Amino acid sequence: MTILNFAIQLLSGAMLLLFAVRFMRIGIERLWSHRIRSGLSEGSSTFRNVMTGTGLGFIMQGSTAVMLIAAGLAGTGSIPVGVATSVALGADMGSAFAVQFLQLPVSALGPFCILVGATLYLRSTEPRVRNYGRTILGLGLIFLSLSVIRQSVAPLANLPGANAVIDYLNSDPITALIVGTALTFLMHSSIAALLAALAFSFHAPLGISAGLGFVLGANLGSALLSLWLLKYEHPRSKVVAEAVAGLRSGFALLCLLALLAAHFSGLISTVHMGTGEAMLAGHLAFNALLLLATSLCMRLACFLDRRIATDIELLPVNLPTGMVDDVGLAFPTIKRQLASMLEVASLMLNEATSSKPDRKRMADLEKRMNATLSSIREIYAKLPAASEAELADIQPIIDFAIRLERCGDVFAGKFINLRMDQIQGEYQFSEEGKVEIEAMIQAVHHAIILAEETAWTGDVSTARRLVRHKQTVAEMESNSRAAHLARLRRGDHLSLGSSDQHLEVIAALKEVNSKFATIAYAVLEKHGDLRKSRIKPSRPDPATAT
Repeated sequence: MTILNFAIQLLSGAMLLLFAVRFMRIGIERLWSHRIRSGLSEGSSTFRNVMTGTGLGFIMQGSTAVMLIAAGLAGTGSIPVGVATSVALGADMGSAFAVQFLQLPVSALGPFCILVGATLYLRSTEPRVRNYGRTILGLGLIFLSLSVIRQSVAPLANLPGANAVIDYLNSDPITALIVGTALTFLMHSSIAALLAALAFSFHAPLGISAGLGFVLGANLGSALLSLWLLKYEHPRSKVVAEAVAGLRSGFALLCLLALLAAHFSGLISTVHMGTGEAMLAGHLAFNALLLLATSLCMRLACFLDRRIATDIELLPVNLPTGMVDDVGLAFPTIKRQLASMLEVASLMLNEATSSKPDRKRMADLEKRMNATLSSIREIYAKLPAASEAELADIQPIIDFAIRLERCGDVFAGKFINLRMDQIQGEYQFSEEGKVEIEAMIQAVHHAIILAEETAWTGDVSTARRLVRHKQTVAEMESNSRAAHLARLRRGDHLSLGSSDQHLEVIAALKEVNSKFATIAYAVLEKHGDLRKSRIKPSRPDPATAT
């Protein structure tokens, strides 16, 4: 019964830790995800990306969550795979700092964080304040989970046969590495596994060799865990995890060979520090040294990305088995298909605005868009009996998907035809017109990112930003039209020869941008932030005014 009680307490503490990290991560994403995304781009420096990842890894108390976010952004094309890889490596360093921080005497802050966070989360009606409360409450629950983990491992050293197991681990660092990898997979968190091992080392005579072997296993398990969690995701998302896992696994193997050499030569016995201190120092050094290979890891990710077939986006749409029988699975599946449609829309825009657009590829992407919408309609048609609240959540997503399919029609029809005519030399934009159109194209790319975040999180602040962005693009279209007419008045022959095409291009960009923004109105209406009518009230007639 002692073993069973230990297993239950340890796993319950680990589950509480995972829940707390996820709970806090949702608050962080809703508060600052748009800033995080906007700060990651092709032009951002590697150092900045690594520092961003380090900060996120520390704040989110783990690298796995940051890996999933970065890989997801790379999969949708929002950020390059090289940027995502550098962020993921930085997150590993941030996770190492988090382990150091959680070993400090900060657990006393747990009850205070729970009190403040729960009060803000439960009492406030303002979404932003509630997300601050969610973040603080998550931190308090993390401290609480650490107390549960420490208490669960304390009696383990007194179990019958524990000394024999410890002696075996001390004599075989490879077994310690395997145990660390397995425990990381079991707990779904390298931080939870390391904290459990650190707590155990304070109550049992665990040697430095076994402790360092466990550290290597936890780091290896963390890399393999990300691969496993992303096994069904977009191939470009998996590329990020594969590059990081390859680098971490290779470096872990080298460190293991060095550890074995030091262990069997007796060199490890000359280290004058406790096992816990050696584990903390070894974990920090392992991830710090990995940062020196950031450029190598980025090149590996780009190499793997180039080896992906150019049409990976055209993989068939398959519905998960049994999904249509469960409303709880249907909604996230529809949102996942919606994210795929947004990805295809981004690819179509990229293809249509490239220097050499491929009409066949555009047609294939349009087929992919239509197939994804068909799968969403199939899910919706086969839904079992659902409550009014569940249908109210799903209906705006269905409506948005229909509008996205219309965007695909515009890109694959009018827009690509105009571009092909331009390439064939039938018309030419003026330099001013090119700048105006390029600015609108970039604005539409930003709208796709905002629309995806709004659809996934339902965040009111992001929805408001998307609505403001729609208004900005509408103003850009109006200003471009006015500037174009002014150029006509000046007798600009290029503007005169491409007048119809210029006006059609900016009108098409405005149209698709407006459709991307419709999800924002659904979110605002759900939260009561949208007036029933956006028509301005008529002014009173001065002749009838009294």
